[in-house]
Amino acid sequence: MSCEEIKKYLEQLLGQKLKDRPIRAIGVNPRYHGLPKRLIEEGGIYDNLEPGAPSERVLAIFEGTLFCVCTTGRGAGTGMPYLFHREDIYTVEYF
Repeated sequence: MSCEEIKKYLEQLLGQKLKDRPIRAIGVNPRYHGLPKRLIEEGGIYDNLEPGAPSERVLAIFEGTLFCVCTTGRGAGTGMPYLFHREDIYTVEYF
């Protein structure tokens, strides 16, 4: 799936318009479940994006009312993306 196809899928799924500015990476410091502070980059492979989540490659990151991290298994045409609240974001790197 292309980034534009993923974005359209998410906009339908979430019922909101996402920003057009492409995101390369976000720094997250989740307040819940003791997850570690880390930088999540497009193209990187991460495990535990939420407790117990498998290792997955990040395909795209989008910004709406929440930040949406789309992986091979979530948010890229199937299922919900990983969602992060604005309060949990300490940096945003745009392309």
